[in-house]
Amino acid sequence: MKKSETKHGATFMALSGWKKIGATLAIVAIYSLLNYFVRVHLPGVSNVDIRPQIVLIFVAGYLYGPVYGFLAGFAGNLCTDLLFGYGLTYLPSWTIGNGLIGALMGLFPYRKRQQLDRIGQLVLMVLVLILVNVLSLAYAACMESVRGSHLALAINFHYFYMPALLSNVLGTLILFPAILLFLGRLKKNFPVKIALANYYLTIFLIASSWIIFALNFQTLPKTLSVAGLDINQGNALVDAFNHWSLLMVTMSIISFFVSSWLSKTVVTPLKQLEETVYTVLKGDPASADRLTRSANRQDEVGILSYTVKLLSEKLWETQKLFRDEMKKKMKFMDSGDSGTDVFIVALVSLFGKDVLENPEGDASCSQTGEISNISAISLLVSAGGLRELAATYSDAKIGKSFEGLYPGFLEAIPSKEKRQALALAIDLNLLFKGRLMVMNLHAPLDHDFAFHLLEKIQAFRRSDKKYIGYVTQHDIISKLQEKWEKSAKVSNEKLEQVMKRAVTQQIVKGYQIKNLNDLAHFDEDLKITYSHSNFKHIKQLIGLLVSENLQAKIQLEPKHSSFLYLEEWEKTPDLNQEAIAGGLSIAHKHEFDVVMEFVTREQRDRFREIIEAFAKRESSSQQNLLFDSWYQPLYCSEVPVDEYYQITNLALGDHMHVVHAYCKEQDAETVMNWLQKESSDLDLSATALWVNDAFYRYLEGKYE
Repeated sequence: MKKSETKHGATFMALSGWKKIGATLAIVAIYSLLNYFVRVHLPGVSNVDIRPQIVLIFVAGYLYGPVYGFLAGFAGNLCTDLLFGYGLTYLPSWTIGNGLIGALMGLFPYRKRQQLDRIGQLVLMVLVLILVNVLSLAYAACMESVRGSHLALAINFHYFYMPALLSNVLGTLILFPAILLFLGRLKKNFPVKIALANYYLTIFLIASSWIIFALNFQTLPKTLSVAGLDINQGNALVDAFNHWSLLMVTMSIISFFVSSWLSKTVVTPLKQLEETVYTVLKGDPASADRLTRSANRQDEVGILSYTVKLLSEKLWETQKLFRDEMKKKMKFMDSGDSGTDVFIVALVSLFGKDVLENPEGDASCSQTGEISNISAISLLVSAGGLRELAATYSDAKIGKSFEGLYPGFLEAIPSKEKRQALALAIDLNLLFKGRLMVMNLHAPLDHDFAFHLLEKIQAFRRSDKKYIGYVTQHDIISKLQEKWEKSAKVSNEKLEQVMKRAVTQQIVKGYQIKNLNDLAHFDEDLKITYSHSNFKHIKQLIGLLVSENLQAKIQLEPKHSSFLYLEEWEKTPDLNQEAIAGGLSIAHKHEFDVVMEFVTREQRDRFREIIEAFAKRESSSQQNLLFDSWYQPLYCSEVPVDEYYQITNLALGDHMHVVHAYCKEQDAETVMNWLQKESSDLDLSATALWVNDAFYRYLEGKYE
């Protein structure tokens, strides 16, 4: 340490010492004057004054330590004797006893804490207040007994020591917690509030009970005028004072046990809620498990815990699915790899090496090769192609993005470029703002936050997979409806002319045209495609999947469908029928393929069972079905699935659209030859497809 720094440190310590001396002298002066001018004297044989101002000595010891506490008590009592004209040698044991009060209170173990915040600390404080009074008064009384007394020991104890002790105890128990609360040394959390409320309510009730039940209102004015009482009446009043004071002290201590029980019953679950929200913000996927016990309670706390538990589980459900998917893609990653390794590899895996181009150096690594949280956010903005947009953020706009965060937050980010990147990430929901309340931006990037950022950037800048969301997302229905309503009808005149001839000549039974930009590109092993034209049916289907505990990504692929339609089939308003030769007609419909990528093959295989039970109509009178269930629903897989039937999927397309025509395997060669002849300039391919039995029967001409 430099010499100048040592000098400044010594000056500061000296000033601190002088302040304590000044505060102690002020306490001595106030205490002495209150002793002189404010006297409530107990009647009877005792010579006791009730001195609530004794609490000032306790405060001096608590705030400034045992030395200053002793000086305040010793000097305060000495000055009081001088003011009364008793001289320096009057009852020296009581002067030393007063000093002991301040010294012993200065040894309180939690004295140096900024705030007391638990009921246990308050209980210990009350017990210490009582113990300090007992020890200091015991010392003074014993010294006086040694010096000799004109009263018998029993009378001295009953009418002198006990009233003096109890008056001091009551004064400190009532005033000391209130003074600490005023000085900000008690934290105003729920446990402390409920403890103080019970504490002071108990004191009020006991004091009120004494006034109501023990004192005679007719003689109360005489009682308050001590001169109007004879010695027997005075002693009786002292006896009552002792008894009710002991009751008040006992009940005030018991009140803390009641408060502790209330705290454990109400506050502990609320504390668990607070900690759970904190861990959710930090990114702990198992945070909701902490609320399992509280959520089983049959009261308001249980309802709140259960609600927070559900919200936490919903929050992490899609994030867990995303993590599992990323881990499957990055099988070469090891569990010991850092958050930085996961983040960088995943970004490259999702978007290519170009996302790491960062001329500003925002993603610079530390000496250990780890990037910080703020650098990861800056790199995320670059990966999203948003670097130029971030540069447009002014200081005022940055400040608006950070509103509500703790004071001094901006000062922790010295680089303006990183402030801009962080503000943009908040505004575009690339980062949940609440996490900033519990995050050290300069700490190394960990796994949880890395996956949080990766999920957000993938949602913002989609990879080859295109999906609206997950089945269990709370807003998935509104997103699907928006896609459904805004999707334009698919049309390609050249492809439609070719396929219309194919249907008219009964080369195929139907076809569907899709826009290439709408295709989901899901994992074939987990993918099922389900067709329908009624959104109410789709909404109910989503609800059915959720109720059956199935989870999947979901995408709507709009399509134009045309197929042979028989006269005996039901007529629906959405059909646009066109008559062709042979008494047949072609129906044209605007439909959708609901494409789902399930989380497991087991869930994928359960889809057939659910559709067969709840979405396949056998007769017009069936009631336990989804709205507008079809007789021949179509759902299919691009890989073999048990109890599905293999057919051939013929795809014909150009650079914008693709036509799918389904046929039986034995007919595939004939259909392909015809399509090649009619559309030699278009791309044609044939792949295997596995469909449900109802649609397979349709291809065989069995329309029942």
